Amino acid sequence: MHRLGLTFLLMALAATPLTAQVCLQQEQNDSQRVAYLDSLTYRQYLEGDYRELISTSLTAEEEGIGFYYLNYRTAIAHYALKNYAKAAEYYRRTLTETPDDPALKEGLYYAYLLSGQKQNASLLAKTLAPHTQATIGIKETVVDNLSLSGGYLMNDNNPDNLSPAMNNDSLNQYQDMVFSALGIGFNLSERTKLKMGYQFYNTRFQRSVASTLTKEEHLSQHQLVAALEFFTPHNVTWGFSGGYYNIETINNNLSSPATGTGGYGAGPGGNNTPAGYTSAATTRNSAYSLLAFLNKRFTYTLPEIAVAYSNFGGIGQYQAKGSLTYYPLGNLNFYGITSAAMIHTPKGWTTEQYILSQHLGVRLFKQIWLDANGSFGNHLNYITDRSFLVYDTYDPIQGMAGLTLSWYLKSTTLSTGYQWQQKEGYAYSTTGYTAYRYNNHLVNIAWLWNF
Repeated sequence: MHRLGLTFLLMALAATPLTAQVCLQQEQNDSQRVAYLDSLTYRQYLEGDYRELISTSLTAEEEGIGFYYLNYRTAIAHYALKNYAKAAEYYRRTLTETPDDPALKEGLYYAYLLSGQKQNASLLAKTLAPHTQATIGIKETVVDNLSLSGGYLMNDNNPDNLSPAMNNDSLNQYQDMVFSALGIGFNLSERTKLKMGYQFYNTRFQRSVASTLTKEEHLSQHQLVAALEFFTPHNVTWGFSGGYYNIETINNNLSSPATGTGGYGAGPGGNNTPAGYTSAATTRNSAYSLLAFLNKRFTYTLPEIAVAYSNFGGIGQYQAKGSLTYYPLGNLNFYGITSAAMIHTPKGWTTEQYILSQHLGVRLFKQIWLDANGSFGNHLNYITDRSFLVYDTYDPIQGMAGLTLSWYLKSTTLSTGYQWQQKEGYAYSTTGYTAYRYNNHLVNIAWLWNF
């Protein structure tokens, strides 16, 4: 028994130097592999062979190998190939080892900026050297931006477009519209922003029986909107917004309406305004909306969820929306936003509404971008753009598509666009209603100044 124990002891003592020798050999092999990769990627960097450098870096990561210069060169390679989102990822890795390197910080700043991570770029800019900030043009201001926009909406909604067989006791129609908007953004702190806006819409309403005009009104809507957002570590943004909407109606014809189901907002046309109308010269209605949102930026994507409540027309409505913004090239030369929303109106004529939207943007050349958008579904009272765009229309929009051309300068953005909308109107009679479609054509121009 003692001999057996002695044998195991001798075997263990013999194995110890053998194990140490194996570990030492492994360390030597790893060291040689790191030296080889260091030499290879340095040569690829000098030759400008960035695609091969990235391939070598991926192979090293699969082997569990990573070191300072490998990450640095990989960041430069991705940046040179305009994959700024991926470049930012590798710049961050490198900065963990040399957090005060000014060249690395400046590279990361531009990688953030050119990949659409404006808030990260703003936070990093404050840590740059004063002369670098001056060169880039960084300055701290309370006012973040100022915007002004306006446009004109034309439509073909008139009695001549209706079928002669479409007899009605009351036909409510909304004509051309003029609109304008003013917005201002504030930097409350490094990670807190406040955006406020005022919007004005003016349109004309007509009620007719057959081809006889029986009523005409001018509708003016004033909207006050505000959004507060918080940018937290790990690229998470959350916040809430809301709006107050006041509709003023000026009645130019005080004659009584024809018999039937008159009154804009009655039936399937919408929930915005109570059925019927008053004989007063001026009436006012108001509504409000509340919205909360949460998103997180990943390397190539930014998913967001938002929930909202509104009481347009005095009826409670609940909305849930999910969207995905993506940058497949890792830059702003091409991007997209896909979203879906549901509106639930428990006491409305239509209790469930669904909207699908698609947005694509592409850089045409230099500082010129073209954006295209399309959206389908019942948009009645749809809240989007964090409450800064609300479709509280009298007739529901069923589909729309548009193009926007934008010119980005250093501090200014000029945009002009066209949008087609298809809306659904209703001709009422004593026995029911008949739905029909008509088109809107919207042109607008916008100006944005970044301080």
